[in-house]
Amino acid sequence: MVPLQTKTAFSLLQSPMMPSQLVASAKAKGYTAVAMTDNDVLYGMDNFYRAAKSADIKPILGLTITIQGLATSQHYPIVLLVENQTGYHNLLAISSLLKTTSEAVTFDMLTAYLAGLYIVLPSVGELPVILGAEPDRAMAMVQGISAVTDANHVFLGVSTGMRDELIAQLRQLAGNTGARLLALTEVDYADPQDQFAAQVIRKIGQGEVIANVAQAQREPATAYLESAEEWTAEFVARGLGDAVANTDWIAEHSEFELVKSKVTLPPFETPNGQTSADYLRELATTGLKNRLHGLSVDETVYQDRLAHELDVIVELGFADYFLIVWDVLNFAHKSAIRTGPGRGSAAGSLVAYTLWITDVDPIAYDLLFERFLNPERAQMPDIDIDIPDNRREEVLSYLHEKYGHERVAQIITFSTMAQRAVIRDVARVFGLNPTQIDALSKSMPRDAANLEAAYESSQPFRNALIDLPVDGELLYQTARKLEGLPRNSSLHAAGVVLSADPLVQTMPVQLGEDGRLVTQLPKGPVEALGLLKMDFLALSNLNILDIALREIQKTEDGANFNVANINLNDDATLRLFRHGMTNGVFQFESAGMKNILRQLQPDSFEDIVAANALFRPGPMQNIPHFVARKHGQEKQDVPDQSMADILAPTYGVIVYQEQVMRVAQQFAGFSLGGADLLRRAMSKKDGAKIAAMKTDFIAGAVANGHDEKVAEQVFGYIETFAQYGFNRSHAVAYSKLAFQLAYIKAHYPAAFYKAVLNDAIADKKKVGAYIAEAKASGVKLLGPSINHSWQGYSMNKQGELQMGLASIAGMRRDFRESILKERQENGAYKDLGNLIGRLESKYRKVEQLEPLVYAGALDEFGFNRKSILASLQGFIDAIGLAGESMSLFASLTPKVREIEDFTPAEKLGYERDYLGVYLSGHPIEPYLAAIPDNSHTDISSLAVGMNQATVVIYVENVKKIRTKKGDQMAFVDGMDLSGSISITLFPQLFQRVAPLLVPEKVLVVTGKVEQQRGRDDIQIVANTIVEASQFIKRFENQTEQVTATEPGTGRWYLRITAAAQAAGALDALNAVVMSHHGNNPVLAVYEADGKKLALGQRNWLSAGDATMKALQEVLGANNVVFQAD
Repeated sequence: MVPLQTKTAFSLLQSPMMPSQLVASAKAKGYTAVAMTDNDVLYGMDNFYRAAKSADIKPILGLTITIQGLATSQHYPIVLLVENQTGYHNLLAISSLLKTTSEAVTFDMLTAYLAGLYIVLPSVGELPVILGAEPDRAMAMVQGISAVTDANHVFLGVSTGMRDELIAQLRQLAGNTGARLLALTEVDYADPQDQFAAQVIRKIGQGEVIANVAQAQREPATAYLESAEEWTAEFVARGLGDAVANTDWIAEHSEFELVKSKVTLPPFETPNGQTSADYLRELATTGLKNRLHGLSVDETVYQDRLAHELDVIVELGFADYFLIVWDVLNFAHKSAIRTGPGRGSAAGSLVAYTLWITDVDPIAYDLLFERFLNPERAQMPDIDIDIPDNRREEVLSYLHEKYGHERVAQIITFSTMAQRAVIRDVARVFGLNPTQIDALSKSMPRDAANLEAAYESSQPFRNALIDLPVDGELLYQTARKLEGLPRNSSLHAAGVVLSADPLVQTMPVQLGEDGRLVTQLPKGPVEALGLLKMDFLALSNLNILDIALREIQKTEDGANFNVANINLNDDATLRLFRHGMTNGVFQFESAGMKNILRQLQPDSFEDIVAANALFRPGPMQNIPHFVARKHGQEKQDVPDQSMADILAPTYGVIVYQEQVMRVAQQFAGFSLGGADLLRRAMSKKDGAKIAAMKTDFIAGAVANGHDEKVAEQVFGYIETFAQYGFNRSHAVAYSKLAFQLAYIKAHYPAAFYKAVLNDAIADKKKVGAYIAEAKASGVKLLGPSINHSWQGYSMNKQGELQMGLASIAGMRRDFRESILKERQENGAYKDLGNLIGRLESKYRKVEQLEPLVYAGALDEFGFNRKSILASLQGFIDAIGLAGESMSLFASLTPKVREIEDFTPAEKLGYERDYLGVYLSGHPIEPYLAAIPDNSHTDISSLAVGMNQATVVIYVENVKKIRTKKGDQMAFVDGMDLSGSISITLFPQLFQRVAPLLVPEKVLVVTGKVEQQRGRDDIQIVANTIVEASQFIKRFENQTEQVTATEPGTGRWYLRITAAAQAAGALDALNAVVMSHHGNNPVLAVYEADGKKLALGQRNWLSAGDATMKALQEVLGANNVVFQAD
């Protein structure tokens, strides 16, 4: 007995059983073969095939398709099973046909694809419906199918649930037509206990609710996989032993393979009949001349490297691949589409550099070709291409037009039922309302790896389940069964597949929403089949760079600016990195990365590259060593001096995979290809390969004159670091893009902020941070204007930024577009009456105009905002009375009713509501004017590790919760001029300061800066909170005390190291000043830039051991000196 009609989770939202689970269950229940027959699609065929082969069980690939009936106009299922390789390819074609046509599929449309397939008319289908009433039509139907294929490939499904009469009729029909009976039971899930989960997942797909959960749970399981023994006995008991035997017959005769085909690239059409190899050499040679023009370099080095790379590429048969990639990039550049400087190991290829595929000189940055294309491994190269997110569509269109729609497809991906989403889905099916679902979802911890971990670690989550009006335990257990299953299909962010032949010959495809082909298989199986995959990643940062450059080139001093020619060791740019001022800078925006930059204090592009490579899981553990060695706080030990030059740029720490390769080459005599194989084995922790290559390494090292024991040490050293080494080629390429953005931020801030603000216009948190930074850097920001604003942020000739109408909350897009269109066609709006008179009647409503007023967009009409609001209805009524006649409206136009304006606080509140930012001021500005700058830190300057950071915040929101013990605590969202921060108050502090935790209050908070669990954002865990007004009084008191104090007895000298500064030493020093204030002057020396600063009298210190101890705890014992007079 063999199960031949099974459905898996890849029949999306119809089964809770993955193909691998089907195989495992079949194996456990005594089957030697099993079929997978999902509905219309072959999404899971690779998963199923490989799982079956691994379990030593025979895979039979099939489909359940629903087509228009052969004898009626109704639609019924048919099961198709693969007999041989021909049938396998025909099954691909049938699934592709079903998923690429909008027509109702008929049997006649399939006849060209039935060779090599078994056709099964299932026990629940058209045939049983018509057989009893119209036996002649039933016979004609079966004979018609047999005529297209042959009777030996036609089977009539029978099940144990059929009536005896129907089984007899089917047996007679089989005898009359030559078809055979086939034991068939539909399988939707593995075990009886899965029936409820199967019901739930179907309801999720249908968007329905289970009316009675308890009753549904008790329903009998009818579609599970019974054991081979049980099923055989059941069919034999009904006299269907021959039908069982026929399942074994099909299994015995079904033979097919998912074969990895040789990569077949579309042949590149070269000019003048040249070979691909010759044309590639010509392009690369010309490209090298252009790249080296005007440079003082040893051209022989470049020519030799180019010749070597070309020889390898041609010998491995990849000339067409490089030409295809070059052609796409050439199209992009001719179309003024900016592409990235490179991604991945391709930046290590000089050929790619000469073809302008990449924009990083691999020789200048010591990047290795063999890391990209290893002649000793001979794998298909992988060149990934970054495209601006607003131009990717143009590149895809070019590919389709050049190579044909049937040869190009985007790659599918599947969204899975992740823990929070599956809880929400199941809760909906259980009948919970949106409020209940939200509360349940919010009770789940953010950082749990899965549902089980969330349940085990979170009492609030367990409590929320208990408190539900439904069976919370059943809800949770059902969600666990569904967690991780595919929910829907979408497009891979970057992947495109390209073939010399129509793709359907190799894999199943379907139509995407744009009418183009999409693979039915995800990225891994696509590559396993040997197809050429190219990645075109949509990168918003390239669009940001483009926008900024266009603005720069409009200015007088930027007309000839070329970002490709900037100094990558520019100090103004490096200063931004040192201070962690990297909002808007690609890959350097996160709180964790900013913290690393402040510790590292980079003073070269190489440091930026290293930071980019190190700030990743795994390599992060080397950051403390790297920072300490850079600052001379840790010795740069290496096992052998021959490694010193290789590791010098990274202070003796192996940061890059290429460094491992260089050591293997220079120390042990490996070829770079062999060194890459060693690097791969180490990074994958392949013990057998590492052991074999260690022998070669030590032998090579000894042959190079090194001591065997030293060779052992060197091998151990690189093995330790190789696990975490990062691809230097990728780090250099992406750091170059980051540095270009940072350079523009440092030298052309208005252009930079215009670009990033437009990119983030829908993200109020980012917009607020960018606006605060822009103001701090001297960029003037103008509010929205009815006559000067466009949709997004714009920049005028004076370098001022103007907010766009899209920044105003509550304005419909079509209303904004109508305003701008009318202004462009008929000129500026002269006054309030002129504006209202020219609006389309559907927008002539108070509620439509209010956001413009509150945001200040109508201020230019010369009246205050409250007066304009009070006058809107009158103007609207007047145009109504004028019957849309502008001349009559002119005579009826009322005057603006002038009244007292909103208070400054009210005005600021409306700006915050409608613009997301405070524009004409900020609630904390009056307080900041009275608080010394050195007594607090801007939110944007906070870094993880600051133990006593003090911030002045405006309270935006307070969330109070209870701990497991029932104690109250709170989370406060606060902001200052530079950004926003979350503050955690544990119960002990909360009890003391609860009355202060009120929105719109200005507070001074001191506490430890930490990373938020499961998020990139930072938070402050508060230990003190006071009202800003009380904090200010402390300084007033200090001033009085200083005035009355006798002269001091000496002077304090403090050295503030870069590491101490990054760790929050300045905030800690403020705390020391507060507790040890005195009459002795203080001179601070900043190690990072050598700057000396005599602190003001408010920051003078008392003499004595207590002060000395406090200072040494903050700065270190060797960095504090008291010199007596």
